[in-house]
Amino acid sequence: MVSKMKEIIEKMVKQEIRDILAESEEMIRDIVKNSLLPELRSAIRQTISQALEELIGKSPDLAQHQQVDNDVSPQQSEEVQQPESDSKTDLGHRTSENVQGPKSKVEGTTSNVVGHQISDIGPRTSDVGQLTGRYLYCVVESSEEMSFGKIGIEGNEVYTIPYEELSAIVHNCPAEPYKSEDKEIMNNWVMVHQSMIDQAWERFGTVLPLGFDTIIQGNETTSPEENMKNWLKQDYDNLKRKIEKINGKAEYGVQVFWDPKIIAKNVTEESPEIKKLNEEIKSKPKGLAYMYKQKLEGLMKKEMEGKADHDFKEFFERIKLCVDEIRVEKTKKAENEKQMLLNLSCLLPKEARGKLGDELEKISNRDGYSVRFTGPWPPYSFV
Repeated sequence: MVSKMKEIIEKMVKQEIRDILAESEEMIRDIVKNSLLPELRSAIRQTISQALEELIGKSPDLAQHQQVDNDVSPQQSEEVQQPESDSKTDLGHRTSENVQGPKSKVEGTTSNVVGHQISDIGPRTSDVGQLTGRYLYCVVESSEEMSFGKIGIEGNEVYTIPYEELSAIVHNCPAEPYKSEDKEIMNNWVMVHQSMIDQAWERFGTVLPLGFDTIIQGNETTSPEENMKNWLKQDYDNLKRKIEKINGKAEYGVQVFWDPKIIAKNVTEESPEIKKLNEEIKSKPKGLAYMYKQKLEGLMKKEMEGKADHDFKEFFERIKLCVDEIRVEKTKKAENEKQMLLNLSCLLPKEARGKLGDELEKISNRDGYSVRFTGPWPPYSFV
């Protein structure tokens, strides 16, 4: 009797499963396509990547190709993070967001001047034939020879090297990059670099900031100071145009965040399709309800991605109307379970800051959104 009952129950269960599968065939196909396959591909790619890394690590020939060929390239420091602010609109002053400056490139010269690159273009005659250099902070509109005192990196004296109406602000250094295994030392060097540019900005009103570790060296016949003047001479018109372009303007950072929990709740309440699916789940048996929940998660993900895309475009266009130039930067990981929706660098006159601030305040007043507004600082991203 027990055996017969067991057989009957087993048949009923199998039939129930077949019915569920038949009813949910399309849904299962969608889940496999949209959820399982991408995860499977990702896992396979990760495994391949790990295997390649292990192979490279074990092979001296392969590992050698991963190294930088230029012997003078320094060890790059990691990002120097600015602490997150709890306030919705944070009007602060910039600390370093990237140890490279960001990288600066002065166009139009026979030799480019780039952060971490020793350029052979080229104060003192005694420097000729020696491995000495001039660490370059920025270029300003001034023809005056002056000293700022021993306020440079590692307490070096900072002074100007003028050419006609332009001056390079420098300190004397060995003809090699600044590098250290100590992260705190690297970060301190970057902070001093930016502090020196800030002081020049306050004094001269407009600066062309160079990236951290931009060094001009001498050679057997030309001192680094002469090479510096040669570069100013060669790129004089271009540098003057850049200064004119940014004159009276400053760079500001705009970061917009959203709280995914609040946004998801709002999306759920506003989407008829999600509402309908939620109601259907309540009336389904457990097995089928699980399938519907998987479908709901997929739909929520799609809705959230669509909203992120819509909000990015809307906020970008609104902010763009308030600035002269705008650059989209890479988004970063946020704190307090928030997500960074967009990260922008903006160039605008200082007197126009209020208009931008008003627009950002409107965004931050939306439910689930917050804004960080930082600056002003020298226009690193626009020169």
